[in-house]
Amino acid sequence: MPTPKKKKIKLAVFDIDGTIFRSSLLTELVSRFVEGGIFRAAAKKEIESAYLAWRNRKGNYENYINAVIRVHLKYLPRVSAAAAERIAGQIITREKDRVYRFTRDLLLRLAKQGYYLIAISGSPDYIVKKFTTNFGFDAAFGAVFEVKRGRFTGRVLKDNSWYDKSIVLRQFLAEKGIVADFKKSLAVGDTPSDIPMLKLVGIPIAFNPNRELAERARREKWRIVVERKDVIYGINDLSFL
Repeated sequence: MPTPKKKKIKLAVFDIDGTIFRSSLLTELVSRFVEGGIFRAAAKKEIESAYLAWRNRKGNYENYINAVIRVHLKYLPRVSAAAAERIAGQIITREKDRVYRFTRDLLLRLAKQGYYLIAISGSPDYIVKKFTTNFGFDAAFGAVFEVKRGRFTGRVLKDNSWYDKSIVLRQFLAEKGIVADFKKSLAVGDTPSDIPMLKLVGIPIAFNPNRELAERARREKWRIVVERKDVIYGINDLSFL
């Protein structure tokens, strides 16, 4: 007898930083590491110029977040994994509701409609997992850092494919034997790093996009949504909601 075909699953794939969370999990971690004396005070100074340039609209967010990533990798070696987990837990306890209304409500609606919810973030895995447990995700992925004898080595346990979220997604689906109905699936992101996963689905949403993603979304005729204060603006068709 022929093998029965597996049922196709509708996916809802979300970035986290700037898409669900109204900040960056990584920047919160680095800030708390400095405050707690886990990172040297010099770490904050190494980020400051990029932060001020972004805040004062003289630089862009990508330069700022790249500075945060460099500082995190520089000071992470020999940091206790247990201390990092503890601080991550404190951040989530305090900040778990610091989210955008649009994506928060969209997640709740999609869960009720039977979508398989997946989060893919560049922030560390151990804080991503803590954050996503509050929103009912079926799977969540963050950057994984090597730990030896209870301390971080500073080595990232992923190759460059990690930065292509479509590869992360496809590998996970293959490992789990999940057959995705990409045409009926949805993805939400806010920066160019989200473009690979947005290209995969039938309902791509550029949420609060930066200039590069906004321009790409316009060319591709993707949906663009902006949330400002307590108002949500649909730049184009929102009939899917």
